[in-house]
Amino acid sequence: MQQLLPFAQQVKEKEGKSPENSIQSNNSKAAKVESAIGYIRELQQEVSDKDKLLAQKDQEMDALRKELAALRQSSSAGSPLNSQTASPTMQDNAASRENAT
Repeated sequence: MQQLLPFAQQVKEKEGKSPENSIQSNNSKAAKVESAIGYIRELQQEVSDKDKLLAQKDQEMDALRKELAALRQSSSAGSPLNSQTASPTMQDNAASRENAT
């Protein structure tokens, strides 16, 4: 049947399945892959930023824990608490310790 069609029509029909369409399809696939790679890099950067923030907050928490431990140690050694700088919770804790002794 294909042999009965003129050569130009055969070429046009084959062009529907030609390498040009597969090139466009490959370009579309490549664009999707590039887009996905960009998105993955953005997500990795977000994760990295959050990890850095968490590490910073961990350091801040460690410093605050050390400061709190030093305050607790100084208050248990009999040093009077400064009522202007100590928090109400620390004052309550110091008062309850004094009442316990």
